[in-house]
Amino acid sequence: MGIFARLFSREETVMTVVEFDREAVRPHLNALIDALGQLADAMDDDAARMSNPGWRGRLKDLRNARGDLRLLTRRAEFSKDELFEVLTTVRPLYRGQPPKDFAHLASLNTVVVAEIEAVHLAAN
Repeated sequence: MGIFARLFSREETVMTVVEFDREAVRPHLNALIDALGQLADAMDDDAARMSNPGWRGRLKDLRNARGDLRLLTRRAEFSKDELFEVLTTVRPLYRGQPPKDFAHLASLNTVVVAEIEAVHLAAN
């Protein structure tokens, strides 16, 4: 098909819509919300680090991401795009090997990473 045929053609392109199963994603979202809460609570308990503005900023990011996910799950319906728009703001404390300063949070962070991946798998 040439360019003029595509430009002036009266044929409409049929778009296929892939159904998004919200109910398959909800349990994973709830698990991610819980994991983020546990990680944030553990970070908040580290009184020595709370004087560090960067630490407080990461804690705020985790709590905000958790709140956004909670708001999303309370809605009866949400689209895959809306889910991924919120999910892109969820960042674990780190990826890969834990820095020595975060070793005490390694297990909680591993759960957060696993739950982020579980939500991605359930949504696709």
